[in-house]
Parts: sequence; structure tokens; C-alpha cells
Amino acid sequence: MMIRLRNLATAAVFYLTATTVMASPILLITHNTTDLESNAFVAGTIPSHYPSKAHSDNKVSWVSVKMACFGHTVDSKCPALIKMGTNTPNPVDIGTVVMDLNTGDITPKQLTANGYTLIVNGPGETTLIKD
Repeated sequence: MMIRLRNLATAAVFYLTATTVMASPILLITHNTTDLESNAFVAGTIPSHYPSKAHSDNKVSWVSVKMACFGHTVDSKCPALIKMGTNTPNPVDIGTVVMDLNTGDITPKQLTANGYTLIVNGPGETTLIKD
């Protein structure tokens, strides 16, 4: 009886650990440390409704991220073009990231272009800096 109880407890711990590790984030968080607004364009053309204001921490529900990516995913992965200065007449591209909607993994882990860098801190979390 004790062995079965121990095995059941071990299985429960493994299950909870596995589901926690594999779970998608609750929020997409962008730490924008720059003087410019930034925004993500799903599939390179569809702007997010939640731009990241200058010097702010932007938090967007992961459910909203999934809804924005609907129809633009392959194998649960959603591409997004990251731009700086999206509230100016001449925004600049940093590059395209791919978000895994199941895990929150964002690749590549760093993008640098046009004087700005995007760094992936972890699942569903990035930081934007001026070079």
C-alpha cells in the first residue's frame, strides 16, 4: 500500500511539473527601455493593438496574443515583425521573431538592427534597448 501511495505521489509531482514547464505564459511582457514606441506586426503586416510605449513595461494577455495570431500560425508558431518608432512617420524594423503559442518560447533570442536590440528574457518576455 505504501509503495502504491509513493508511486501515486511521484506520478502526481511529475504531472504537475510537466504541465507547469510546458504551459504557455499568462502574459506577453515587453520591457521597452527606449525613447520610442514599439509594436509587433503579426505575419509582418497586422499591427498589434497593444504597442509598447517608450520607457514602459507592456503586458498583454497571452489569450490576446493567440487571438491576434489566429490564421497566421504554422505548428503553433506565430511570426511577428518588431518595429521601433511606430508612432512616428518613419518606423524602423528590428526583425522578425517567432513565438511558440504553446510554450511562450520566442526565437531568435536576440535581434539587432537599425540601432536597437530585442533580447528574449524567457518565455513570453522581451526587453528592447537602444544600442
